[in-house]
Amino acid sequence: MFNLKIYSYIVKNKIEKLFGKKVTDDFDWKLYHTHYRGQIEGLEKKHVQIINKQDYVFQKDDLIKKNDNILTLHPNHRLLYETILQLKPKSILELGCGGGDHLNNIHVLSPTTKLFGMELSSEQIKFLFERHPEIKAEISEFDCTLPFPRNIEKVDLAYTQAVVMHIQTGNGHMVAMTNLFNAATKQVLLMENWARHDYMNEIQMLHQLKIIPWNEIYFYYRESVEYKKPHLMVVSSVQLKEYKVLTDLSILKGKVSKND
Repeated sequence: MFNLKIYSYIVKNKIEKLFGKKVTDDFDWKLYHTHYRGQIEGLEKKHVQIINKQDYVFQKDDLIKKNDNILTLHPNHRLLYETILQLKPKSILELGCGGGDHLNNIHVLSPTTKLFGMELSSEQIKFLFERHPEIKAEISEFDCTLPFPRNIEKVDLAYTQAVVMHIQTGNGHMVAMTNLFNAATKQVLLMENWARHDYMNEIQMLHQLKIIPWNEIYFYYRESVEYKKPHLMVVSSVQLKEYKVLTDLSILKGKVSKND
């Protein structure tokens, strides 16, 4: 019989022995929901956080603002949504879904896509349902630094937006990334601070050790139109000819996106 506690212990132990380091996470996660609410209030003064139908439209592979009466999306968010729309997944998981704005916006832009969100904090999930009481996504409470159970429902694409960069204790960030690849069958998107971890090399090592189950793994990146800099890592189980190949994390390092 499958035992999640034993499986979690084995996987975390294996990663700890291979890549061991011990530091502290950026936040006390029990209190993070209060910081997050303040973050959202600050962002809402500069960028639209929740979009409605016809605010943005997807045309010829570009996500374009059509409503002149709203603020623009944050460039990172626009790039994330645009990439998802280009890849056309039928199902998506957001790891660390926070207040649910990304899931809401993706549903607005792609209403037939099946959406899942996972969040560590019950207080964050409470906030999510305050903001989006009728959210069209399956939301669950889960600590992403613990390995997923093997029977996790698979999706085409999984992503994080400013989540892995804040996980600094032990090797929890690598467990979180492994979870993304165990859930997704086609692509994983990372929108993170590239100075915080050695993302590309760590993903490659996890793949070589078969901790990541994909047969093949390909790295690409996309640039923000607004910033004119690389901001999004696209990791795929199949080749994507339309994207620029990421040969080294140095392409992204030194051009760190201002994720919060």
